[in-house]
Amino acid sequence: MRSLILFVCCAAVWGPACAIAATDYTGLWKSSCVDGFGVQIKPAKNQRYSVSFCGPGGCFKPGGWMPDTRIEGDPNYKIISPTELGINRTGNGDSGTDKKCENDPTCNGKYQMYQKCENDPAWIVVVPPVTESKESPDCSLSPASKEKGVTIAWITDVRKTTQFGQGIETQTTTVEPFRPIAFLSGSSLKEAPGMGIYKGQSFWLALSPASKPLVLRSVSSFLDHMGEDHCVYYGSFKNANFPRWTLLSSEPLPGVFRKPSVKDRADFARLNRTCEQQGDYPEGQTPPCVRPKLLTVSDFNKNGKPEYWATEPYRWDTGLTVWENTNGTLVPLLQVCVGCSD
Repeated sequence: MRSLILFVCCAAVWGPACAIAATDYTGLWKSSCVDGFGVQIKPAKNQRYSVSFCGPGGCFKPGGWMPDTRIEGDPNYKIISPTELGINRTGNGDSGTDKKCENDPTCNGKYQMYQKCENDPAWIVVVPPVTESKESPDCSLSPASKEKGVTIAWITDVRKTTQFGQGIETQTTTVEPFRPIAFLSGSSLKEAPGMGIYKGQSFWLALSPASKPLVLRSVSSFLDHMGEDHCVYYGSFKNANFPRWTLLSSEPLPGVFRKPSVKDRADFARLNRTCEQQGDYPEGQTPPCVRPKLLTVSDFNKNGKPEYWATEPYRWDTGLTVWENTNGTLVPLLQVCVGCSD
């Protein structure tokens, strides 16, 4: 009889949360399992969970996005079922809602709905691999690099980030628009290490190598704790106002890059049909669909196959992908998104 009384009291006080009190919330939760971003929930101390937002660049450190929580009984979480969870990120009802949440009377317009997606292959993209504890990388600038090659950079947005240092997550830094993105050494292409840039360094427009070089007015770096610790390098030019995604090189490279022809653009548009709805829009508004933009064409490995340097739109940022057209199939040679974790 006592067990029955306890069950009735539990149901009266806690409702559906009581019925799933034994639920393990560990896993990746997304508004849609096809998204390349979501919320990672992991066990933490004192029978709590850490709740971290994850994107292509990695995940927030535990406690950096939402405080550790038991989830059940926390007013910032609405438990719909063991695989459906509402999260109110601001605590005041200002966070967005999707259609599913809007049609669910338990949400009250306050919670962003998530479904559990631990079997989704995007988990591999979003969640950083487990690695042994190691020292933080040294982000000091080292212009005396012995590696031979040419740094390819581009112009992006000026942005602010709070990932400036451990223990001071509320401090912001302004990341200037010059960003190293690739390193070209003969026929080898890889992501730019970045630490080799320096104040006073000259850069040339990739499509106008004979033009007057631009001189870096400032350079800087910081250790970013978003996801796995990594270094961010950036800089700016004096009195230079170029469109976003303008490509530059640390040496003039005549004959390497060329402006895309009408045929190049048509071939690339035919072979790459991807389209990404970027940004976060209010309920009822459909964000615009952003297509990759072809920036330049090259054949740096001299195999007769055109290489397409193009923007790669992600949900929250834009990266660069270099594709090689191999018999009508686009093969990625390099994929970077230097601002995805800023």
